[in-house]
Amino acid sequence: MSGRFRGLIAWGTRLGADYQRSRATLAAGGLAYFVALSLAPAALAFGTLAGLVLSPEDVRAALERVADRAPASLGNLQPVIDALVSTIETASASAFTITTVVSLLVAVYASSKVVYGMRMALDSVYGVPEVRSGLLERGLSAVVTLVGLVVGVAVVILLTIVPRVLEWLGVTDTRLTTGSWLADWAIAFALVFLAVRAILARGPHQRQRVGWLSPGAWAATLGIAGATIGVGIYARYSSSLSAAVLLFGTAVVILLWLYLCFLAVLWGAIIEADAARQRREDDEIRTRTTSGDQPPAP
Repeated sequence: MSGRFRGLIAWGTRLGADYQRSRATLAAGGLAYFVALSLAPAALAFGTLAGLVLSPEDVRAALERVADRAPASLGNLQPVIDALVSTIETASASAFTITTVVSLLVAVYASSKVVYGMRMALDSVYGVPEVRSGLLERGLSAVVTLVGLVVGVAVVILLTIVPRVLEWLGVTDTRLTTGSWLADWAIAFALVFLAVRAILARGPHQRQRVGWLSPGAWAATLGIAGATIGVGIYARYSSSLSAAVLLFGTAVVILLWLYLCFLAVLWGAIIEADAARQRREDDEIRTRTTSGDQPPAP
């Protein structure tokens, strides 16, 4: 038991040292800021694109259909959702303007900072040599943003058209969820795990091996789930946060949630990087033992 306890202490010490070295706190704060910065411009650009094929009423109905299925723990984020829906609805009623173009450029700029910042943070955690940001990487971030906007618009169009087609076919009871909160959370958890695993594996400039039983991916996913539930509960029962929301708006809640989610992802990367180093060290010891070499004295 004492040996396991010492091993646990050594593991925690290594993780703490990696956490300080990678400056995960500062990285998570910066990433949360740039995501929050891009929300309103992206909503304007999204609304304008959706307005090319849908009416403002259709856009609001589709988005509210999704918002109504949000978990109860996100109830305190509803003002943020309402503000974004209103922004999208307003933008969908107008054509392309200079404001739309500027909003799209700001969204692309902020998203490129998120992509580049996340890759820099993961490079630091995994010990990957620093890679300078070039035009290719900036262009990739811009393409990702534009593809995301187009996919989002396509989803809204489907949410508008599919129910009408099903109603025409005589199917009136259509749901976006299973009807069971446990099953809905399980599906959301699985989707978040897949996204986190892809980020940990493909995010750094050198691709990492992240398995299905990766401790880092599971830890990050659990951290995001805990942050989502915890922020909802804290926002509902905390008088200090309620006062901050009254003073600064609901952006305080969304910033706190984003910060904790990014922090969970970076902690997952730290855990995964440590596990990878331990696997390499174990492989080297087995290789030396198989070849007859003695491991060096500690």
